[in-house]
Amino acid sequence: MKKYFFLIILCVITRPGIAQTHRQYTAKEYARKPLWIDMMEDTTANYFEVEKAYTTYWAHHEKPEGEHDVIGEREEREKIPSKRKQRRIQAENELRIAVKKYERWHEQMLPWVQADGRILTPSERLAIWKEQQNNSK
Repeated sequence: MKKYFFLIILCVITRPGIAQTHRQYTAKEYARKPLWIDMMEDTTANYFEVEKAYTTYWAHHEKPEGEHDVIGEREEREKIPSKRKQRRIQAENELRIAVKKYERWHEQMLPWVQADGRILTPSERLAIWKEQQNNSK
């Protein structure tokens, strides 16, 4: 009984370390799905992998053009009889927003990227900022 209890405890303790390992995606997966959306929300993601996922996806898909007027979009949606077409428009709008988020993320993370592509964690960034504040006094 003690052996099983010890084994369960060991599994629970080592589980968080296993969960933090990143899955390596293939170029096919990057081309099929917009994985870069979830990757850029992951604070431990590799900057270069997110860039690769983004460029690979858009190499195989047509990038959505400019924004739709939100008010006009609602009127347009009301005129469209097909639910399928409404879902397609909604998906395109979500991709437009994701592209804007990626472009902002790309610019904001650039100063924090290490040579290996690792992005400094928020706590590391805060420590650098505090150090700079102390040095400027």
